[in-house]
Amino acid sequence: MRVGIDTFTLREFELNPFQQLDYIKERDFEGAQFGGLRSLSAELDPGELGELRSHADALGLYCQVSVSSPNPHLGADTADSCIARISREIRAAAACGWHELHSSLGGDRTRFEHPVPWPQHLADSAILIKQLDPVLREHGSRINLENHGDTTTLELVQLAENVGPEIAGICLDTANVLCLAEDPVAAAKRAAPYTHLTHTKDAIVYFCDCGVQRQGRPPGEGALDWEQILPILAEYEPDLPLSIEDHKWLFEARFFDPDWLETVPELPREDLAEVVRLAWDGQQKIDAGAWPAPEAYEAIPFMEQIEERLASGRDYLMATLEKLNLRS
Repeated sequence: MRVGIDTFTLREFELNPFQQLDYIKERDFEGAQFGGLRSLSAELDPGELGELRSHADALGLYCQVSVSSPNPHLGADTADSCIARISREIRAAAACGWHELHSSLGGDRTRFEHPVPWPQHLADSAILIKQLDPVLREHGSRINLENHGDTTTLELVQLAENVGPEIAGICLDTANVLCLAEDPVAAAKRAAPYTHLTHTKDAIVYFCDCGVQRQGRPPGEGALDWEQILPILAEYEPDLPLSIEDHKWLFEARFFDPDWLETVPELPREDLAEVVRLAWDGQQKIDAGAWPAPEAYEAIPFMEQIEERLASGRDYLMATLEKLNLRS
């Protein structure tokens, strides 16, 4: 396993992709997970993309890229134009040696607020990925969907199995699972056989009026049990990139609300019970002063903490990987 950065973390620095790679290398990280391929080259220019891949290779860094969402209910594209768009992105990525491709189906508001019911989003996205099967197989590529606050790991596993794990996998966001009240360890067990990319982050949870609130923290500074999670993931993907995605913002799992619960019918009661236990533990640590008060911590501008947060997460993950003998 290797420890890198998802470049969304660096957005406020306003660096170009080459500068992002330099920043990552200078701080002893081992790779980059980039966002949308078209943000790297609007026209998918093979020269521009090839230069970026060559720069990463020269620095000894892994790098991965993202393609557009295969959810036909997002944006104004028709299903056919969405297929054409993603097909071109798959070909451009493969020409540079990028085959494990990140994507997502939306966000938490998509699941809870979109006029089209969420199960229809899942079904139609699966159909669209199946239609991409020929181009994905031709280039040995796979679309790895992130649990982006929208999708449970149970849904992503079912989608991968229905579409075919050769062309559909998972980009596991290790802390986003808490947004839908999934136990991080149980979620890792479910997702591990299909996980080829990650957004690696930690979080604390604590009680709020509607259920629990999740606050992102650097790996090793939150509630996640990394000594359980990392071996689970490494069993299936020993060279799995751990791309730290760090940011502020608070998220709620509103499970005191019956309507919220109704939208997550597959949520195991064991997961919900574990999240409540983590929130109880977190609340006690906050009340005792062992963890900073979430409101005060959130009020500190992210850019004042970013270097410290990234170094802390990097050092913790690398030390834990060494301890568990999981370093690539």
